[in-house]
Amino acid sequence: MKSLVLALSVLAIPAAAQQAIPDVDLEIVLAVDGSGSISASEFRLQLEGYANALRDEAVQSAAVSGPLGKIAVAMMVWSDAAFKKFETDWFVIDSRAAAGRYADIVEIFHVHSGRNYGMGGGGTGIGSGIEYALQMIDGNGIEARRRTIDVSGDGIETEPWFREAMELPEARALAASKDVTVNGLAILTDFGALDRYYEDEMITGPGAFVVVADDWPDFAEAIQRKLFLEFMSPLAERTDRVRQVSHE
Repeated sequence: MKSLVLALSVLAIPAAAQQAIPDVDLEIVLAVDGSGSISASEFRLQLEGYANALRDEAVQSAAVSGPLGKIAVAMMVWSDAAFKKFETDWFVIDSRAAAGRYADIVEIFHVHSGRNYGMGGGGTGIGSGIEYALQMIDGNGIEARRRTIDVSGDGIETEPWFREAMELPEARALAASKDVTVNGLAILTDFGALDRYYEDEMITGPGAFVVVADDWPDFAEAIQRKLFLEFMSPLAERTDRVRQVSHE
């Protein structure tokens, strides 16, 4: 009888209170600026920068540096809060070959987005983009040790076109409440103090940081450095495993 009572008490524990077993070391949304301030060529530079970074050996090694040796990644293009977001499916990177396959998807992502170069246009709805990224993380059915949103952009948030849109202060607080880290890549072409704005108004979570690209030609190097830092597990042992990635 005592064992039956104990079993029933275990079953009565809410699912949310039971610690989930992680599937991957990291879930990360690559949130790419597609607002009206981004030209077609600049948008293309963003995609090429992400794709090339995902092909970099150091970035690939960082992706498998955690205890589980794999991460889950998705790209999402955000713009004005009133406009549709575009996203890739979630993709698990567990080897160098897998990272290369996702790089191929990212590089031609605009072809499948339904708009010219995948751009949304309009204003800069950073808060709405973060809210959408959080929904992507919550709804993917994946458990992770770390959860991150990687925001790249060239401007501060603009006023939403409609009242219901979530703005940046609320989105930042929501991310913090869900233990999701938000990092930034500030492109300083249109707003020279964007890095300070990201630091003061957007990023949140343990170890959150901002990487700066002074101009568009600097973007590729900046995103490579940023992905390396985000992918690298804080628990990674500095062994050959960090440098040697499976090619299978």
